[in-house]
Amino acid sequence: MFSISIRRTVLPFVMATAAGLAAPLANAGGIMLWEIGTPTLGTASAGWAAMPEDASTAFTNPAGTVWRDDTEIRAAGQLMYGDIGFSNGGLSNIPGNDGGNPIEWFPGGGAYAAGRLTDNLGWGLAMAGNFGSALDYKRGWEGRQFAQTVDLIGMSLIPSLSWKINPCLSIGAGLNVMGIYFKYKSAPRAGLIPDNARFRYRDTDIGYGGNLGLIYRPVSGTTFGLSYTSKVDAKFTDRVELDNFGPLFQPLVDRLNGKKTDIDLTVPATVTASLQQALTPATTLYANINWQDWSEYAGVDLQIDNPAQTSIQVNRGYKDTGQLALGVRYQVGRGYLQGWSLSTGFAYDSAMASEADVTADTPTAEAWRFGLGAGKELCPGLHLDLGYTLAWSGNIDIDQQGRAPFYPRLEGTYKDTALHFFGASVQFKL
Repeated sequence: MFSISIRRTVLPFVMATAAGLAAPLANAGGIMLWEIGTPTLGTASAGWAAMPEDASTAFTNPAGTVWRDDTEIRAAGQLMYGDIGFSNGGLSNIPGNDGGNPIEWFPGGGAYAAGRLTDNLGWGLAMAGNFGSALDYKRGWEGRQFAQTVDLIGMSLIPSLSWKINPCLSIGAGLNVMGIYFKYKSAPRAGLIPDNARFRYRDTDIGYGGNLGLIYRPVSGTTFGLSYTSKVDAKFTDRVELDNFGPLFQPLVDRLNGKKTDIDLTVPATVTASLQQALTPATTLYANINWQDWSEYAGVDLQIDNPAQTSIQVNRGYKDTGQLALGVRYQVGRGYLQGWSLSTGFAYDSAMASEADVTADTPTAEAWRFGLGAGKELCPGLHLDLGYTLAWSGNIDIDQQGRAPFYPRLEGTYKDTALHFFGASVQFKL
């Protein structure tokens, strides 16, 4: 059996039947999203692990589920528009078009429930995805030898329990059951024949991890949250499909085509510390600091550009990422917007890839986030939240080069790269 091991820690999951709840491309920091359709859209993720009053704490911090009197459910929907159009810098040596916009519109969201079993024991259940990439370049684009279609999509189901140790402190733990779908297509050069070759790989797997959390409320109006998500290991095991490679590549086709190929995947561990602080009866401050373990992530690029090669793995060096976020929410007490809470926030995510490591299958860079949100209790026990987040990475330069004998090169810029997230959710009591 031909074996490939791709070491990496990071990326979100979904089987085809659950694709609507999973993450598309995250070009901010790594390929893990903060946007899951919940009120943190309005604060640009600030307060992520310190909102126990929100039922989505079952996903963001399992320790928060015990802090409520009733069972609460939140249903969230989200629509993302991605803009990552490529512009040739003049040094690319593969003829073709600019690839169009490989993301455009992508649906998402999640479902979250939290309640109490006893006065000091809580439970939670969450289903959402915030890891992965989904790229589909226009046929015949200049970077097709490196990537044509890349789908790495995940969905998590997280049951959890929490325990309130005393009136100020709770802890929680959850099991992260993650389904991951991986599809990769490229069109390598096929020797001297004019047509492109076709290279395909596709598989699904389920991995398991753990979530831990802590909520600390030392005084009224102050909430500290700390959450940890462990890495999740998965293994794809399917057959490589090679077609139309021509006689020059026949030895490679004989070695690899139809051979069962193992690809090991590790979704990264994360640590998030958050604060929720009441400044006045109407104004609340939120803050985040986060770390994600991308340094062992090699990427998912599978490359064929040499008839003598024996492996299709391409290793890359990525860096751990960090995030800082700050947000505020204001409860309007009078006027036309009386009863509404308005929120805004800013965040910065560092990049997992240096400029030299940017590739067509993972065009990622540092990002600035800006969020706006609004929420209102429609009637007792029913709350509506609306939110928007812009994740802006600006210009992302790429200079990806292949090996001899053809030396394919993709050089240029993904200009004005941005992701727009529009979300709405309702939370109700049972």
